[in-house]
Amino acid sequence: MTATATQFTPLSVKREPINGIHHLAFGTKCSKYTYAFYAEKLGMPLVRTENHRQKEGYFKHYFFDMGRDQYMAFFEIHNVGENDEYRTDVSTGLGMPVWVNHVAFDVGNKENLDIMQKRCEDNGVGPLRSVDHGWCQSIYMVDPNMIMVEFTYTNNEEKFLDQTPEEAYNLLFNTAPEDIKEETRKHSKKVTTKGDA
Repeated sequence: MTATATQFTPLSVKREPINGIHHLAFGTKCSKYTYAFYAEKLGMPLVRTENHRQKEGYFKHYFFDMGRDQYMAFFEIHNVGENDEYRTDVSTGLGMPVWVNHVAFDVGNKENLDIMQKRCEDNGVGPLRSVDHGWCQSIYMVDPNMIMVEFTYTNNEEKFLDQTPEEAYNLLFNTAPEDIKEETRKHSKKVTTKGDA
């Protein structure tokens, strides 16, 4: 039986002993470009690589340190059951805008966000977009696999957590499309570098 939204209420959800993310894993067609982006350009050290035989081929599975004992992992696959024309772009490959499926890295504060923005600019990572979500500030870019990457920090935790579980549930399941207000539209701006007009 498939669960529907009406079968559960916010109060019936019990938080399990989950302690954040151990790792996120994605596919890549080019480990060299992926390594250059995450390790060299963004400063996430490569901490583990595994090479495995499978079926008639092999795969490489490797991990970059995101901090806080959390990792960003990739698979480079060769003849292990993949389609000939497989894609690694997790949003656009499925017909969605690039920003739908993305990875958001917490940098803690504005100073660190500015450091990451400068590091990206210095290493030719772009184009960058900046968004003030009202409760967090973010910059965005796309990795070599067409995965949207976000660096963010919460600048107004009270505003982020200003809903009860019941209010969040009601907004998720009981808000009609015509009731979504125009002022909720998201706006981003291009981040300019020195010398840009």
